[in-house]
Amino acid sequence: MERQRQWHTDKRHFKQKWEDDYFFAEISSKAVCLICQQSVAVLKEYNIRRHYETKHAVFSRYKGEARKKKSSELLSKLRSQQATLTRPSTAQDCATRASYEISALIAKSGRSFSTGDIVKECLSTAASIMCPSQERVFSQISLSRNTVTRRVEDLSRDIRDQLTVKSRDFVAFSLACDESTDISDSAQLLVFVQGINADMEITQELAGLETLRGTTKGENLFAAVSRVLDKYNLSWDKMVGITTDGAPAMIGKKAGLTALISQKVSECGGKVAQYHGILHQEQLCAKTIGLADVVRDVVKIINCIRSKALSHRQFRAFLDEVDAQYKDILYHQEVRWLSRGTVLKRFFEFRQLIAEFLSSASRDTQIPTDKRWIFDVAFMVDITDLLNNLNVKLQGKEQIITELFDHIKAFQMKLQLLCRHLSAGNFAHFPSLRDVNVEVERLPEYGELLSNLNKEFDLRFVDFKKTADDMELFSQPFSVSPDSVPEHLQMELIEFQCDTELRRKFVSLPLRDFYPRVKTKIPTGEKKLFTYLHSFTYPCTVMHLDLVLPQQTTKVLSKVHLQ
Repeated sequence: MERQRQWHTDKRHFKQKWEDDYFFAEISSKAVCLICQQSVAVLKEYNIRRHYETKHAVFSRYKGEARKKKSSELLSKLRSQQATLTRPSTAQDCATRASYEISALIAKSGRSFSTGDIVKECLSTAASIMCPSQERVFSQISLSRNTVTRRVEDLSRDIRDQLTVKSRDFVAFSLACDESTDISDSAQLLVFVQGINADMEITQELAGLETLRGTTKGENLFAAVSRVLDKYNLSWDKMVGITTDGAPAMIGKKAGLTALISQKVSECGGKVAQYHGILHQEQLCAKTIGLADVVRDVVKIINCIRSKALSHRQFRAFLDEVDAQYKDILYHQEVRWLSRGTVLKRFFEFRQLIAEFLSSASRDTQIPTDKRWIFDVAFMVDITDLLNNLNVKLQGKEQIITELFDHIKAFQMKLQLLCRHLSAGNFAHFPSLRDVNVEVERLPEYGELLSNLNKEFDLRFVDFKKTADDMELFSQPFSVSPDSVPEHLQMELIEFQCDTELRRKFVSLPLRDFYPRVKTKIPTGEKKLFTYLHSFTYPCTVMHLDLVLPQQTTKVLSKVHLQ
């Protein structure tokens, strides 16, 4: 019985010798003639030979090395033509990608979208000098104001879509909310969301920037938060924590945002931990030190020098003449939390030069000659320097609340140590007071100020102490007694504590890395703890400052962009 050929399973392969014999090459799994660029229907030597003999027999005059050379030339020519056809598409894709990347940088910097025109001009100038042959490629990058706007809108939609997909897998999430007023007097509510999935992966993103029309009461804020949660289909029963800026509309016991959210979550069978932003808390504590008159006097003296152009120029020239360490004195900006400490420190270092400059110019404003005033300035320099160091430690992303609260507790212990040192007349940690030879009679007053500051920290951070048991379970899971944890966690915690391998990893890994590495063995309740104990108030603070800083005079957000 004759076997019938199965054409659909008949496997034919292009043979390399056909390039020299018939001037054919394999392009995209097809046999293509190098001379006329036509392809044969079936990959068979018979079809290829017939095409060559009937249409290109004149090429038979090429023999040996000349034939191979001609075949290589035709193949190179064909590939060059194909590259010419595909290159514009590739270059355009690269230009589009560059446009998106640059637009993202412009948006992150907070600059006007029209900055793209200047960026493109800079790129073209650099290309014309460094690589003139590529100048045309750089000119294809579109960075007009409208284009940058569209790019940023596309990026925003992509982020929103990603967050929507990721939020479906959240086993728990927490929020950070901050209400601010931008330069156009529009009230904006920042809503950051931080969620965790079953694999202990943390997602943190700005979920919404809601414009508040009319009043900014707790009910208005709650309605805005509800719209954000509805937009991402986030369930109230999965919410485990909320961080706010401590405004009355936020923390009111009856009609505040946190009260309304707690009530809503309780109705859904959940429980919410409430926190006041730790950076904001620290700054509020710092404002209670006292000696406000001293700071006011320093600011008045600085403004006397810097507020008038002639006076400012003369002062800088004076500093150059005496070869001072710094070339200018700093302005005090209330909105910048580290400003007070740096301004006081610079003023204290320049106090003698400033006094000499003001007296030589016979100005109305002079540095007080009272020793008590100088002592107070020195004390403020020392204590604000410590507060600035604390503030810096509390800044930054990817920090856990337990670590932040450790910094707070350490600072309170330092205050207690400083109080004891002042009582004993020890100035080891008061270099400025030591420099001015402070009178012993002033030390009890300074000790009382430090004691009051310590009490203010105790009062302000009481909400953290309410969750001390949760923090201890999270940060020291191998030291906590099973009897002190909820009953539904006791059995799992015992298994957890008796695992030698887990104990070894706990010792060798940072806390933020430990739990994701051992996600399969974590007690169920601790996954929710990981969500709201993983601090994310710093991005909220940065966004708040970005909205209120006065130099951003062109940053007006439209309703379309806020969506």
